[in-house]
Amino acid sequence: MKKENMLVVEDEDIMREALFDYFSSGGHKVDTAQDGEKALEKFNFEDYDIMIIDLRLPGRDGLSVLEEVRAKNPKAKVIIITAYPSFESEMEARRRGAVDYLSKPFELDHLETLIRQSYEVDVVPAPSIEEPVVEEEIVTPCIWMQAGIVKKRRCTRRYECFRGCDFHEAMMKIERFRNDPRIKPYIDKVYSLLGKNQCRYTMSGELSFRSCARLYNCASCELDLMVQHKIDQQLAIKAASRKKKQTKSYAPVTIKNKSTRSDH
Repeated sequence: MKKENMLVVEDEDIMREALFDYFSSGGHKVDTAQDGEKALEKFNFEDYDIMIIDLRLPGRDGLSVLEEVRAKNPKAKVIIITAYPSFESEMEARRRGAVDYLSKPFELDHLETLIRQSYEVDVVPAPSIEEPVVEEEIVTPCIWMQAGIVKKRRCTRRYECFRGCDFHEAMMKIERFRNDPRIKPYIDKVYSLLGKNQCRYTMSGELSFRSCARLYNCASCELDLMVQHKIDQQLAIKAASRKKKQTKSYAPVTIKNKSTRSDH
């Protein structure tokens, strides 16, 4: 991860100091603020690449700070952290421009991974304007894709990685992948869901927390039906795009002979 100019906005002393020490030791320039007003004062005098903002702050809350920061600098990458996660606050944070939303407690190296991945999205080359491309959306990204180890793979097992996923088992048998620090936070999260009544779709990153009311009987779950419908739509787009490319590749070529004129 390249060295960044960062601002940590956190009212809890222990968490603020932990974030400062971790990223400073990594060579980043880190400033801190205890509340929203002080954060905005520093933001007005310094152009920060990364801002880590607690959701609940004295005075102006994290969402208010996020909105003002993004209005002044749309390129600023803001990650919201909170000990009180909810689906509603996460959706609102993302709507206002947060690149990620992380519930406490979390591992600091996982936060660093999220920051690194936010930059990887920026460097994806744009498709050619001559040939419009409908890019397939990975609705349920595999944990190995989320970790940045594989480029593109959809989860086909509803995040039941330890219950019959051949791909996950194959990756775990390879030492360099099994010991890759990037995958550890995701494997820990999978383990944390085992035995708990928490929806597996939290693994996709779109939900911070959701209780499972169906005891993992996903086929009768409205959320699963909605997700599967979205996946089916994306697969249909992908199939149509593939068919269009094949048709274009095998289109017959007609060679017209030049007509000859007789001399009179």
